[in-house]
Amino acid sequence: MNLRIARQLNSRVWNILAGTLFTRTALFMSVPYLSIFLMSQKHIPLLPTSLILAVNPLAGVAFSWLGGALADKLPLRRILLYTPLVWGTVFILFYFAGGFWSFLVLNALNGLCYSLFEPASKKVLSAESLPEHRLLVFNLRYTAINAGCFAGPLLSLLFNMKMTLFPYVILGSMYILYGASTTLFFRNASSAANPPVHVPVKSVRSLQALSVIRKDYVYLLLVAGMSFSYFGYSQLNGTVSQFLSNTAMLADGTRLYSILLSANAIVILAAQFAVLRLISAWNPFNVVLLSNLLIGLSFLFFLFPAAYLPLLLFIAVFSLGELLIGARFDALVDELSSAENKGLYFGCTEIVKLGTISGPLVGGGLLGLFGFQATWPVFGLLAVITLTGSGLLLAARRKHSGTRNKKGSGGTPDLAANEAIRRLS
Repeated sequence: MNLRIARQLNSRVWNILAGTLFTRTALFMSVPYLSIFLMSQKHIPLLPTSLILAVNPLAGVAFSWLGGALADKLPLRRILLYTPLVWGTVFILFYFAGGFWSFLVLNALNGLCYSLFEPASKKVLSAESLPEHRLLVFNLRYTAINAGCFAGPLLSLLFNMKMTLFPYVILGSMYILYGASTTLFFRNASSAANPPVHVPVKSVRSLQALSVIRKDYVYLLLVAGMSFSYFGYSQLNGTVSQFLSNTAMLADGTRLYSILLSANAIVILAAQFAVLRLISAWNPFNVVLLSNLLIGLSFLFFLFPAAYLPLLLFIAVFSLGELLIGARFDALVDELSSAENKGLYFGCTEIVKLGTISGPLVGGGLLGLFGFQATWPVFGLLAVITLTGSGLLLAARRKHSGTRNKKGSGGTPDLAANEAIRRLS
């Protein structure tokens, strides 16, 4: 990255980016293997395991409005300090959990903490960066996430941790350290990222913002369409892991799954900024539409005979679809929202996780119904359901174009943001 641009990103932005890198590395050492661990070590059946996986995004969706409202109402440094401390404790408790109900409750608390933390961290990234750098900043955050996705599974394989919950202890410790670091970097937080609290005014504004969101049909169609993309995205940590670890068509499916996770991160890290340059002038709705098409179509590679090449092609196409979501979705939400309700917009965006909730349930149900050898009905149906989101994203694009034309907008791309992207090395 160009050093001059790097210097313009302040320490609070870099704190969040660095914290994202280390916590996501620990996250991908542990969470993708939870399904395999619960079934093989705790002997929890397929359907209850799918429920444990689904309760996390369910809690995130249920409390998304709360996390967004608090991000607009409370000092952000408090949220960024206390939430990771609680979150880290929850992760450590996974190591001591014994049965279905304890895992269910802990994963629900995991989702609650996520819904509180994500809107606040994204709002800080928006508030603490120049408008022309926000697309770049959100992509740097995505880079940190995928660097963690690449390193996490490799570390899990290196230390043979995929059949133990000890990585959750590491994950919890990383979040506690992350929360503690905010006391240093956010001690003298600026008013832009840490506005004073005026409870009556902010409460009214939160209610007004909810009304605005209900009437923002472009945003609602966007979120509805993206929920189908997230339905498809959730299959990588749910249905794909369960299929590969249990099918008789592959000799070492669990090891292959770890390779696919690392390949997923390699593709994204290698292609991210080249793709970002390519799409910088595109209509952002076209970007998220293409992401849905790529994720949905990627499942068709499972319809070929089980072998390394079709699975590597699956992860390549899937990864490009995921990359387009990460490259544009958060920045698009940032563009659609105003400064006073940005936290609530980011928070309510978690409604897309309805797809993540239904994904493991539908995928696990299809595997239970058709078996681990029946790829056509399982992955064919997953592809069709995912691609349903394309119609909603097309409607969002048309609605946005109509609204923009009424306002007389020329719809030109953000030239300053594009120039910042082009200066990336």
